[in-house]
Amino acid sequence: MSVKKGGEKPLNYRITALVVLLGLSLCGCSFEKSNSSDSISSEQSSEIVSSSAESESSSAFSSSSLPSSSVYSSGISESSSEYSVSSSVFSSAYSSGSSSAVASSSRVPSSSSSSAPPPNVVIPDFETPTSPGTAIITDKTKNAVVIDYSNAVKGYISVKYTGNSKRVKFRYVCKDKTYNFDVPVNGMAVYFPLSCGSGQYSFYVFENISGNTYSTLLTESVSVQVKDNITPYTYPNQFVSYKKSSECVKKAAELCAGKTGTIDKISAVFLYISDNITYDHYLASTVKSGYIPDPDKTLKSKKGICFDYASLMSAMLRSQGIPTRLVIGYASPDIYHAWNEVYTEQTGWITPELLMSSRGYNLADATFYASASDKKTIADYIMNGSNYNAVYYY
Repeated sequence: MSVKKGGEKPLNYRITALVVLLGLSLCGCSFEKSNSSDSISSEQSSEIVSSSAESESSSAFSSSSLPSSSVYSSGISESSSEYSVSSSVFSSAYSSGSSSAVASSSRVPSSSSSSAPPPNVVIPDFETPTSPGTAIITDKTKNAVVIDYSNAVKGYISVKYTGNSKRVKFRYVCKDKTYNFDVPVNGMAVYFPLSCGSGQYSFYVFENISGNTYSTLLTESVSVQVKDNITPYTYPNQFVSYKKSSECVKKAAELCAGKTGTIDKISAVFLYISDNITYDHYLASTVKSGYIPDPDKTLKSKKGICFDYASLMSAMLRSQGIPTRLVIGYASPDIYHAWNEVYTEQTGWITPELLMSSRGYNLADATFYASASDKKTIADYIMNGSNYNAVYYY
């Protein structure tokens, strides 16, 4: 894939900025699957919620160097593996033109004069999800849940629960993927991306009966048409939560003030996060399944696990109109991990494989590289695209 050459920043600048697109990964996270004891049943038949963020088991995080190969998706548990990050700088880069790794810990100098007035900080308008109610699904018995897919063409749906259960789960199945989510029981609509794009979706809603047993409240299938694979990742959702008044939105506006280029904005946000957010080892050792990141909380506490880093990065960039995926997947051999993919008009979606195979930007995972003592070995690992496998997109 070619990139327009006119007006490009120097290579080192662009490497630093583009490291984030794959590496975030800002935290060396390995989510460890726990075996759920939740049984979702209707008429005494059991069904186990087994993917995304819904295992009810609170199994403690493993402290072994590598997590179990049995994994739930979406931010369940996380071990402090040998690749766990410290508070080291994340802007290291590996150049294909060199036989050794190059640590780019220095910051990109500002091109503005020190005497120039500071740019105005303006929070831009950004995409906000709505539930207009023109295309809905409701349960036939209790009228306790509403799935609104009126804006499916924009790549998202909402779910609102107004029943009496204390715990509710939502599942959708599309193509070969199963996504599971917890649904708040406060009557507020919560938004989810249609991560499989256009096609047939089967929706399920489950109510908790007792303990970890659930009954089926709703089952329905619909066919939707999503206009592209970019739009779903421009809106807030359950795992990337923000609004106009969010502190992370204000900080992104401050960081991007005066910057007009997408790469400049990505670089500014990435450098801020990598310099100011540290890995939360305590949370990694105590977090329970069903954990949902809060970008503002991460920004305030200045610490988090990889799910938090990726959520904060997504929220800040989406609020600047930059499509950003929160990705859950595997780093070889069985390290469950969270990172970001960012879309630019010049490159399309920047992914580990693309980054490592073209244009000389070879560092796909700044965290693993920064935290490893054997730089050559980890650089070889990072440069092998088969070591990364994206599973879920949010």
